[in-house]
Amino acid sequence: MAKISFIIPVYNTAKYLDQCMQSVLGQTFSDIEVILVDDGSTDNVSPAMCDEYTKKDSRVRVIHKTNGGLMSAWIEGTKAATADYLSYVDSDDWIDLCLAKELMSHTNPSFSDSEIISSNYIVEKAGERRKETQSLAPGEYTGNNLKQLHSHLLGDEVRPVIMSRCMKLISRKLLISNIKYCNTDISMSEDVNIMLPCLLDCKRLVVVEDGYYYHYRLVKSSIAHSYSPKLLSNLELTDKTFRNIIAAKDIPNYEQQMDREFVMMLLIILKNVLRTSDMSTSKGVRSIFFRPDVREKVMSTKVDITSKSNKLLYTCIKHPNTLTVSICKFIINMYDRKTN
Repeated sequence: MAKISFIIPVYNTAKYLDQCMQSVLGQTFSDIEVILVDDGSTDNVSPAMCDEYTKKDSRVRVIHKTNGGLMSAWIEGTKAATADYLSYVDSDDWIDLCLAKELMSHTNPSFSDSEIISSNYIVEKAGERRKETQSLAPGEYTGNNLKQLHSHLLGDEVRPVIMSRCMKLISRKLLISNIKYCNTDISMSEDVNIMLPCLLDCKRLVVVEDGYYYHYRLVKSSIAHSYSPKLLSNLELTDKTFRNIIAAKDIPNYEQQMDREFVMMLLIILKNVLRTSDMSTSKGVRSIFFRPDVREKVMSTKVDITSKSNKLLYTCIKHPNTLTVSICKFIINMYDRKTN
C-alpha cells in the first residue's frame, strides 16, 4: 500500500497536465499512488491523456465521472484513496520533486490519523512570481497551541494557515470524517469548506519552514481574479456553511470570528465588481454595499486591516461613493494590466 495518495482533479487542462504529472510521478519519494479524477472533461483530449498515464505507470489510477465541479472531483478521489496521507495537486499546477519526501519527513506515526503537514507555495503568473508564506510561525502545534489557533482560523486580514487543500499532507481519516461538511454548491472558498473542519479536528499541525514546494498557476479566468456576478451569493452560502461547521465543533465566540470573515471576504467581492467592464461600476458597488444587511454587518463589525491596498478597499466598502469607487477601479485595472 502506498504511503501517499496524490489526488489530481482534471477538467479540460490538457495544456498543463504533462507538466503536472511529470512533477508528481518524478517525486524522490516513490511510494505513492496517483488518482486522476477526470471531471467530465469536454476537450476530447484530457480523458485520453489520463488513460494513457495509467498505461505508462502502474501507480496511476483514473476515475472518469460526470462533471460536478472541482470539489466533487477531489471528494471522489479522496474516497478512492488508499494511503494514510493524501496530497492534492490541481492539474494546472505543479510541485517540486522533493515535496513528498520533505513533507513525509515531518509526519509522526502517533498522529497518522489526525495530522496536517503544510508547506508554502509560489504564485506563478504572467508578469509576476511571488512566494506566499504561512502567517503562523513554522513549527509543531498540538494541545493548547492548537486550541488557541481555533479562535482565529478565519476573520483575520491574513489567515494564520493557508486554507488551500494543496501544498499539504493530510491524514486520510481526518478528511474522510469531515467530507460530510462539504457543500458542492460552493464555487469559491471551497477549500476552506474542508480545511476548516480538518484544522479544527486535527491533533497535530506542522508548518514547514520555507518549503516553497508548490507552484500555483494563476490564470486570468480564475473566479477570484476575474469578474463574476455570483460571488456575493456564494459568500452568503459559505458564511452559512462555515458558521455551521464552527458551531458543530463547539468553538467559543465563533459568531464574532465569522462576522470578521464575512467583512474580510467583502474585500474580494469589491475587487470582483471593480473588475467588470461595465461602465456602471459605481452603481454596482452601491447596490451591494448599501444593502441594509450588508451595511449593518460592515458598520457593526470591527476588523483589523493593515495593508494600504486593503485599507483603501475597506474605505470604499464603508463609503461607496463615486470617488472612492473610481480610485479603486483604476488601481485594480492598473495592477491587472501589469501582471497579466
